[in-house]
This record gives sequence, structure tokens and C-alpha cells, in this order.
Amino acid sequence: MGTEERLREKVSDIIDDLKIVIGYTKSNIPLRVNPLFIEKKEEIDNLIFNNLCINNLATYSYFLSKEIDGKIGMILKPCDVKAVVQLLAEDLIDRDKIKIISVECNGVIDIKKVQKKINGLKIASAEIRDNIIKIGTGEKDFEFNIEEVYAEKCYVCSIYDKPPIFDEFIENDKKFNIKQKKEYEDLLEFEKLSLEEIDSFWEEEFSRCIRCYACRNICPLEICRDRCITQLEQPHWQSQKISSSEGKFFQLIRVMHLAGRCVECGECKRACPSNIPILKLMKKMNKEIKRIFGYVPGLSIESKPPLLTFKNIEKNIKEEELI
Repeated sequence: MGTEERLREKVSDIIDDLKIVIGYTKSNIPLRVNPLFIEKKEEIDNLIFNNLCINNLATYSYFLSKEIDGKIGMILKPCDVKAVVQLLAEDLIDRDKIKIISVECNGVIDIKKVQKKINGLKIASAEIRDNIIKIGTGEKDFEFNIEEVYAEKCYVCSIYDKPPIFDEFIENDKKFNIKQKKEYEDLLEFEKLSLEEIDSFWEEEFSRCIRCYACRNICPLEICRDRCITQLEQPHWQSQKISSSEGKFFQLIRVMHLAGRCVECGECKRACPSNIPILKLMKKMNKEIKRIFGYVPGLSIESKPPLLTFKNIEKNIKEEELI
């Protein structure tokens, strides 16, 4: 019995105790999947799990747990479980309302990397077999190894087979085998830049921000979207003007609100239609939070984010150096 068959069997066994189960299903668009909301046993056969399941379904956990009277089953990759852990650590969702069915992950594809490999041509057909991706565009056929187009988070993932918490765990027939990179290796060159160069870099990037709020809306930790200060009229914190300065202001608000909370799922970067490397900003903040407070979000329900706690003395903050 394969991974998907065992997953369907498990969901079939437990669905009577659940109000709804959230998972993945096929899409009509090549190399894409859609969220699947299962309420009846007959819908379980539509459930899939493969290298295309990049969406972080934990994004639905907060809002559905508030709207649905009953227990919610969530099919999550181990890295996505981190978002649920963080919400639990902040007492934003009730553990008794969430049943976590975690599936061992063998990497997910970054569609933007794929589009770059095929020179931006429209994908007419796609097939993944034995770690080889074959793509037809109508103009030219392409073939490359799946390892070339994994999402960046996959190259530094250490929990693909061991989620922080779970109620049910499904092993994957296809094991994850990839040359790992060092954590925050992608920040090394960026950190060599001067403050002026960094400011210039973000000035250019944020000049492309159209303030669509896709990064905010897809983030599993940004639960205040219905009362976001960037859209409040009273008080009026931010102009709706599209400009580099307003884009920078919006993203800096996000960074501060996610400091010590972001689980680096990469959904913000994936959703951005302007291809702004928003995740780089989040990862830099996380790196500093880890250096100063020794805290990594999404790994423990008991550990509280450092910016939600208070200590008279922080051993890694030398107050005399701040004066």
C-alpha cells in the first residue's frame, strides 16, 4: 500500500470523529494542487500527497477553528506543523480542536524555479517520475532533476520525517535525499553589504510592491488581517499610496509583528506576484532572535516567543553596550 492509499485509509478511519478534514487534491493546472475540504467519506478518494503539495494548509487552522463547531483534521507536512505549534504556543488555537495528520515529506517543488528553468513558457503538460520532471510547453520539451527545483526551505529542513507534534503520522514510501545546506547560508552574502547597500537593495525591491496583501493573507501566523493597521481608517496609520517607502513601511510592520514567530514556511515569498524576496527579511530577523534569545519558533508549545515574555535580565543583551 502506497503513501496516498495509507493516508486515505487513515482519514477514512477517523473522519467520523471530525467535522472536516483539510488536505490536498489534484488541480486542472499542471504542477499545481488545490486545498481539499473533506466532509464526507466519498470525498476521501480525491485526497493526494506528493511533491506538489507546497501550500501550507496550517493557514486555515486559526480561522476554521473559530468558525467550525467541532474538531478539524489537518493533513500537514512536518514543516507546516511548526505553524500550528506556534499558534498553540501563543494560545491562539485550542489543541483539542485540531487533529494533526502529518505525512513524512520528501520535498516540494517551487513552481517559480520551474518557470525559470523553462524560460517562462506556459506549461502544457507535466510529469514527475523517478525524480525526473518532464515538461511540455507546445514549443519545447524540458527535462530536469527534481532536486534542482525544490523550495529553498527543503534544502535546510531537518524535520521532514519528524514533526514537532502530531496525532497521526504517515511514513512516505519515497524518502527525502538531498544535499543539505547550512542554516541561513543564503544570508551570508547579504550580510556583507553595508547599511547603505542594504537600504538601496530593499528600496528597489519594495518599489515593486503593489500592496496586494497576498503575503499577509497567506501567512498562517498573521491572524489580524481583518483588523490590520495598514488598512485602518481610524487611526490612519498608513497611506494606500503605492510607493517604495509605503511598501517598506508595510513590510517592516510585518517583520516586527512576526519577530520570533515566523516559521519560515516561505508562503509569503511564494504568493508574492512581484517576486519580492520577503522571506530574506524574515529569516534575518529569525537569525537575530535565535542569536539573542536562543529561541526557534514552531518547535515547542511550552516555549513562549521572547517578545511575548519579559525578563529583567537577558544574558545575551549587554545593556551597557546600548547606552
